[in-house]
Amino acid sequence: MGAQANSDEIIKQLAGEFRVMTLGGLAVIASGLSRNTFDADIWVEPMGSSEQWAEGVAPRVYNAGAAQAVAIGSWEKIAREELAAVIERDGVIRINGLERPLDIFRDPNQLDVSHFDEIWQRAQPMEDGTRLPDPIDLLVSKQETGREKDQTDIIFLEGKIQADYLSRLPKSSRDEAVQMLERFLTPRVAEAALAHADQAVRDLGLRFLRELAQEGDPFAAEILRKIGE
Repeated sequence: MGAQANSDEIIKQLAGEFRVMTLGGLAVIASGLSRNTFDADIWVEPMGSSEQWAEGVAPRVYNAGAAQAVAIGSWEKIAREELAAVIERDGVIRINGLERPLDIFRDPNQLDVSHFDEIWQRAQPMEDGTRLPDPIDLLVSKQETGREKDQTDIIFLEGKIQADYLSRLPKSSRDEAVQMLERFLTPRVAEAALAHADQAVRDLGLRFLRELAQEGDPFAAEILRKIGE
């Protein structure tokens, strides 16, 4: 790889060797939100250990022309022999010296490394060889960051997921409906469960509405009043 290496080239090469998922702004944009992003974020499969991960990723990082691996926060350069220790400590490294910064995660803040396989199975294949996490997994990755731009992404993803649920939930099988409700819940989603053909799903939707109302959700309380609860 020559001096003209960029983030897309590194991502494609990593995706040709390992399972890689797109995260961050690029993932939200790919999910349908029109916005700009300053950097690129990817999640390279955790492999067996930080040492194995570093050994696999290092050739694509340290042979990338003017690119430099730095530690998030301190922005200190990471020597190749330090990569395993840094990724074990931080869960992520940043690659500078490209056309845009590239953050490579082994352990994203909000996503559990032990769940990589199941998140990968739910993810959608992309043209560059990576996969796009499903909207709920992507939503999880955006929570509790405290960043304003992530709040915009969260609102978009919640709306996207809710619209999908309102369409699919009433017609889904009992097992699928239960799984859907366990992964994502809003008052409107719980209300949609009340229209399901299976009594167990309707009961679950009602239970969730009551719980949300008890927690102070005014929308859930209004729905309960509307149905005479």
